Amino acid sequence: MEPVISSRAHMGSPFSINAFPDSRVQRRERLDQVIEFAHAEIARVEDLLTDFRPSPFNDINDNAGIRPVKVSHEILTLIDFARRISDETGGAFDISYAAVGALWRTAFTTGKPPTPAAIAAARRFVNYRAIQIDADASAVFLPEKGMRIGLGSIGKSYGVDMAFTLMRGLKIKNFFINGAGDMRVHTAADAPRPWRIGIKNPFRSDDKPCGVLDISRGAVATSGDYERYFEHGGKRYHHIIDARTAAVRDDVSSVTVLAPTAVIANAYATAVMALGATEGAVFLEGRRDANGMIITSDGRVIQCNIDEHAITMATGGTVNASS
Repeated sequence: MEPVISSRAHMGSPFSINAFPDSRVQRRERLDQVIEFAHAEIARVEDLLTDFRPSPFNDINDNAGIRPVKVSHEILTLIDFARRISDETGGAFDISYAAVGALWRTAFTTGKPPTPAAIAAARRFVNYRAIQIDADASAVFLPEKGMRIGLGSIGKSYGVDMAFTLMRGLKIKNFFINGAGDMRVHTAADAPRPWRIGIKNPFRSDDKPCGVLDISRGAVATSGDYERYFEHGGKRYHHIIDARTAAVRDDVSSVTVLAPTAVIANAYATAVMALGATEGAVFLEGRRDANGMIITSDGRVIQCNIDEHAITMATGGTVNASS
């Protein structure tokens, strides 16, 4: 049977859904319909969480220093999850980094990093511990004007998870959702093999992978320094910043994480990029719900908790442009 493949743009990024029909109970038309429902669910998540335009999530930012904002259980749960990751990373991952993140959005347009003075002025608003959550009232409050929060690092992966949940609820068994590199899969019991995912070689400009991952269930996310970046003064500035210092780390080229959900995989991959190779490896080794691989800027491969049979690398313990 041929898969149904559907690609759309959501959240400013490409999303694709590949699904195989179950010939016993599904017609092609039914699968097309379910995939349409999945795309609609991703669009709903975008409308809920975007901070690029008015949204229920952005109401929190608009009322910073003014009043608590009543939010849905979804938003409350995601913010609480993000605060937990912030605690576990000592603040290297911090959704209140959005105050400084706005400066870096401009930098990606101008090709010039923010000035130290601008960063210092914005950094005083970066403090995930200051985010006030009232679970009983289902409300969130940012106590200072100028504070902002953003779920850019996990919003896409949450869209993937919600589309996945919808498709499983509608009895789809063999499918793959890829939201800008955040992936979640489910494999039917009678499928001939698991889903096969190539691992991007961060040192090559083409699509030749440096390794292959076979996965039947769960999620995979990769963060790297090779997709969104600019160069200034001989230095590469990518889009993942250590929120503790507001500086770009240059010792990690990519991080691939396997986890039960796309949100967890993405949050951990982003956190490890922010923490750097040494702290990041310790963090990932300490996770009971995830494992993964770090490729350092000098090409070393650090595997963390990962089954040696899960990833087949094209080369041994190092990666380079010729791998």
